[in-house]
Amino acid sequence: MSNLFNKIIRDRQFNFQPLEFGQEAGYHVDVKDAENTRWEFRVFATEDKWKIEGEKLPGWILDIEREIGKAIDEHE
Repeated sequence: MSNLFNKIIRDRQFNFQPLEFGQEAGYHVDVKDAENTRWEFRVFATEDKWKIEGEKLPGWILDIEREIGKAIDEHE
């Protein structure tokens, strides 16, 4: 798996850090919103896409799940 990387998605900087949990691999991701609140969540690969896991995430993060997955695919 690749190293830490950053990607601008919809004018926000997303920071990706690789994670491994046994057989599962994914990323820890953090991003700041317009109010400077840092949101942290995990992204794991499923059979056909990347899936966001996190608690009480704002809708704007969940709405761009596909774009976040695309950024990971492009990096790998």
